Amino acid sequence: MAYNFPISPDVRVSDIFFRTLAGFFGGAFGSLVLLIVVVLSGTFSGSSLNAAEMSPVFLFVSMAGLYLAMLISSLSSLTFFYYCDRDRYPFLLSTLTHIFILITAISLVASVLILLLSAKSLDRIIVIGVISMGICTIFSVLSMEIVANHKHLLLTLYSSAMALFWFFLLMLVLYFALGSSITFIFPLALPLCWASFGFWQVAFEMSYQWMYQLYGNDFLNASTRIGSDYIKEQRMKK
Repeated sequence: MAYNFPISPDVRVSDIFFRTLAGFFGGAFGSLVLLIVVVLSGTFSGSSLNAAEMSPVFLFVSMAGLYLAMLISSLSSLTFFYYCDRDRYPFLLSTLTHIFILITAISLVASVLILLLSAKSLDRIIVIGVISMGICTIFSVLSMEIVANHKHLLLTLYSSAMALFWFFLLMLVLYFALGSSITFIFPLALPLCWASFGFWQVAFEMSYQWMYQLYGNDFLNASTRIGSDYIKEQRMKK
């Protein structure tokens, strides 16, 4: 069935499950890479995230691991999203190319912030890392929609804002709950972040499709004009 949201295809409850699961496993791949890099780096450098003094080599390799983790989790999750709905996302290679460039740029900025602000502080490294994960995810999701040339980017923006809010809220809860075990936030962050985006995107789409079927108005279409903007557009067409 051709993709013509919100008219068709119907968004189902099962889509929430599959998209959330796809995001979780995509994020888990990135977390696995991060864990492997950090453990190997700590083994060879004799340092760790829990150490009072982290070696420069360990810090540098950990930042590289964070970059690889965000890149792999984004590429994996978006590839899974593609296979969940091929009609919706027809241009996978173009999407992944743009994501690679965006995440590389964001990671460079994050690395500079870690070097300038962290002073090898574990808490600051984790905060910058988690924020970077959230930013990379929201840019990745929006980029996929832009490349697909969809007219409901506002809906994606609203759902992404909700997903980002719940992700950061959950990270704060884990931050205060885990206490001395704060390093567990890193491997949990990417799966939870991508799962949150997968869940809320479909949840918003399902709610919006129900509203469209009920009222017949496509308010969040990029071409829809409201109030005086609608009157102005009609005058411009004459």
